[in-house]
Amino acid sequence: MAPFRFRLEQVLRYRKRLEEEAMLALAGAVMHRDALASRLIAMEEDFAAQRQRLCRAETLAAPERMLILDYSNALALDIEQVRQALNEAEEHVDRRRVEVVRKAKDRGVLDSLKDKQAARHRMHERQQEQQNNDETATLRYKPAAV
Repeated sequence: MAPFRFRLEQVLRYRKRLEEEAMLALAGAVMHRDALASRLIAMEEDFAAQRQRLCRAETLAAPERMLILDYSNALALDIEQVRQALNEAEEHVDRRRVEVVRKAKDRGVLDSLKDKQAARHRMHERQQEQQNNDETATLRYKPAAV
């Protein structure tokens, strides 16, 4: 009996590698997005703290009040930039996710083809074995003497 050999095994391995690379790219994009989200939260907390500091401190000197106000304004601009970057990162994650799904489908097609060919091979092998057994039984059959 000949062992099963899938002729497209190299293509299947290549597609598996592409899928793994796409998963790694997705993981990197998710990590980048999460880092931006954490940074945004920290910046928003700092902005809220600076605003509270401005509202509570009636005895602040004018220069200190101006510094806090300038810092808050700059922080607001930075927050907007990080929000935009976060939106872009979300879109990037979505594109990577779609790519992973597409690569998985491409690999899945070859996996199912391999499974079907392997099942066909096993069935053919069983039929060959059964035919050999039938021929052997026919040749060795000796009718009982009457």
